[in-house]
Amino acid sequence: MEQNQEPQTGVPGDGAPSEVSGTPPPVPTEAELVRQEVQFLAHHIGIRARVEVELHPEGYYANIHARRSSGIVIGRHGATLEAIGYIVRLMVARHHPDVPKVIVDIAGYRQRRASFLRAKAQAIARIVLEGGREMELEPLTFEELEIVQDELKKTPGVRAHAVGEGSPRVVIISPTRK
Repeated sequence: MEQNQEPQTGVPGDGAPSEVSGTPPPVPTEAELVRQEVQFLAHHIGIRARVEVELHPEGYYANIHARRSSGIVIGRHGATLEAIGYIVRLMVARHHPDVPKVIVDIAGYRQRRASFLRAKAQAIARIVLEGGREMELEPLTFEELEIVQDELKKTPGVRAHAVGEGSPRVVIISPTRK
């Protein structure tokens, strides 16, 4: 015996199974969404990693803990990390429009780089003070220049300024004029 069945449309009340209507799934918190999106991008880059997220005064700090080499994710002068942070912020802003800056790091690279730049700035500042002549640092990004300038505030008699346009730019440490 053959039964004639009408196609199921999914319209409530027609006997067809329908999706559960009601409230959409809850949107994760900003921090959780940042973690999920960084993890998502890291996975698609080909890195198996765990991501930790903390809220700092300058924004969300997402540190990627990976087993393998992380040079490809860092990029030149951290450019790839900057790009990932920018993209993640845009992705999170779809649900949380006022999300602060997202700073992405991998295996503590940014912290090690900042420590290195502080030590180098102090060493060059001593040389500049002793010799009275300016010295040039390697090209630095805007964020790296800020680290150097903040460190040099601790040393009276020297200052740092960038030369050129774009990023990275050459940084000069020079004695302040008296």
